[in-house]
Amino acid sequence: MRLPVATYRLQFNSRFGFREALDIVPYLAKLGISDVYASPIFKARSGSSHGDDVVDHNLLNQDLGTAEDFEDLSRALAAHGMGWIQDIVPNHMSYSYENPMLSDVLERGSKSKYVRFFDVDWEHPSDGLKGRLQAPFLGDLYGRTLEKGEIKLVYDQRGFAVAYYDLRLPLRLKSYAIILNLGLKDLEQRLGENDPNVIALKGIGGQWRGPRPQPEGKALGSARTKQ
Repeated sequence: MRLPVATYRLQFNSRFGFREALDIVPYLAKLGISDVYASPIFKARSGSSHGDDVVDHNLLNQDLGTAEDFEDLSRALAAHGMGWIQDIVPNHMSYSYENPMLSDVLERGSKSKYVRFFDVDWEHPSDGLKGRLQAPFLGDLYGRTLEKGEIKLVYDQRGFAVAYYDLRLPLRLKSYAIILNLGLKDLEQRLGENDPNVIALKGIGGQWRGPRPQPEGKALGSARTKQ
């Protein structure tokens, strides 16, 4: 096992990336530094100044440079006999729309393949919160915030989301059917039930509606479970 003798903390950000660190490697070697102690270098939310708010531990932060830049830095350190200690901040990730694992949990709930990546208590004492995830990010009571128009429903290439100022949180997939069927009857009356756009919208809404509930007394399989 390699034992560091003298470490030097490098705080990476958009103004000090892999190329800037490469330039000071000879200086660090002259100081007698045995190992660089690097701040988080993985993909962080846009505009991060410290890198602690990671959104993907499998990708390098592009604000710091390219993979080739990092490889050049690694080779220079090795040439001077210096090691690398990485601060990975394993205890938290950024609560951001850019976090693909968090987004998947918000969309799919306890069915997400990333559900064990986060410490979520799905069995909340309150029946209204069982199986749900609650996050404290509003600056006021929910009703007041909604009335002031600070909470908005938005849509982009990633799907539907709830926007609260700069914060965007993906909508639960089961909610898509409710949104897509809003005003469908009025649209059908205006365009006709055989209109291609009406038919397409019905089809899309049906995909998100899920399986039809079984009639009373005819449930298949095991006992019912609360949704």
